[in-house]
Amino acid sequence: MLLKGVIWRAAASYFILLAVFWGLLELYKAQLLTFAGAFLTASLLSVVFAWLLYKRVINPLAVMSEVTQEMARGNFDQQIIIRYQDEIGELAANINNLAGQLKTVITDITTEKNRARAILDSMADGVIALDREGKVLLVNPAVEDIFAIENPADQVKNILGIIRNYELEQLLFHALKRNEPMVKVLKILTSEEPRVFRVHLTPLRSSDTKTEGIVAVLRDITDRRKLEQMRTEFVANVSHELRTPLTSISGFLETLLDGALEEPEIARRFLEHMSDETERLTRLINDLLNLSNIEDRQFVPNFQPVDMAELIHRVAPVYEPRAREKGLTLMVTLSPNLPPVIGDEDLLMQVLTNLIDNAIKYTPAKGKIEIKARASEQEMKVIVTDTGIGIPTESLARIFERFYRVDKARSREMGGTGLGLSIVKHIVERHGGSLEVTSTVGKGSIFAFILPVAGDLH
Repeated sequence: MLLKGVIWRAAASYFILLAVFWGLLELYKAQLLTFAGAFLTASLLSVVFAWLLYKRVINPLAVMSEVTQEMARGNFDQQIIIRYQDEIGELAANINNLAGQLKTVITDITTEKNRARAILDSMADGVIALDREGKVLLVNPAVEDIFAIENPADQVKNILGIIRNYELEQLLFHALKRNEPMVKVLKILTSEEPRVFRVHLTPLRSSDTKTEGIVAVLRDITDRRKLEQMRTEFVANVSHELRTPLTSISGFLETLLDGALEEPEIARRFLEHMSDETERLTRLINDLLNLSNIEDRQFVPNFQPVDMAELIHRVAPVYEPRAREKGLTLMVTLSPNLPPVIGDEDLLMQVLTNLIDNAIKYTPAKGKIEIKARASEQEMKVIVTDTGIGIPTESLARIFERFYRVDKARSREMGGTGLGLSIVKHIVERHGGSLEVTSTVGKGSIFAFILPVAGDLH
């Protein structure tokens, strides 16, 4: 192994030089060669050895130096041409092999980096990474979108200054100091509105487990919080609406059991109250079930062409006796040749029923209720107008919310569940339509729903 390596070639070179100079010396001593001839011969041999040294050593080393400088600049495509199978050739082969391996490793690292960047760019959650000194290393596009950062390349380093949230900054630096995962919910003012984020903080560790910084993932949970709040309010409202008639029924029952049952007139009046409360409970439960069915994503309306004029003429007579009993005038005024709409007939009947029922409830005696319909090429507008008590302007934006009542006491007195207009809104929206309402306190209200007569339904 030693002889195969560098040693034997160098030793052989020295022995050859020694033999040549010893030969020249012997020839000079034997007076077979003059000093000038010996000097000339030695000079020629030196030139030959110098050329061999340049050809076999210096030039290959110069080429290897150029190639390694290119490698240092990131160019791994150049290869050294191996002309001799000696130590220099073996060194050149090792450099070529090293360049190939470095190219493979750098390609793998670049691929992984691009993959990680693509994942970060595609995340809906915002990501902010800080180093140990608290300087921003990177943010992903979601952060730029959330906080509407212009010229992100110039603004990234100052992202915390742009967000301007003291709690978030304190949380980041606290996590850096504690060096352990943390989770906290924060309300942060974005470019549009305050939003709620669940911030997950994870220490950024190197391969030797030393802490290199912190990574914060900001998940927007604003909509989830709103849904949770809506669910809580809905459960509270339902509980309240169910408890009120049940409490009333329970009170009447206790009174009857305590002796009122022996007094026929009182017992009858109590039983009538209990019957009214039971009907109210039934209406409330039916409305809740209807609303639940309409909101159920698995519920598919039975869309088909519906003759709206025929439907109005079928629903209005049902309410005429009740309107007449209350001293109201119920009128139907329809434009001729109304085109059919695409919809679920039963659901559209429920819309009409709820709007007419409300109009009758809230219109005093001698008032007027009018149902009108007209159509264009794209849509049909059905209008229910009354001369009732009207709705205050500040309540118009909320009347389609579940359990919202302008006057709770009056609504309960009239048997309302607080869900009728919410059901109307959901049905119309399932038909791809819209609602309009205008009202003047003391003069009446105008409710209108607009449905497409053709086209796609969403």
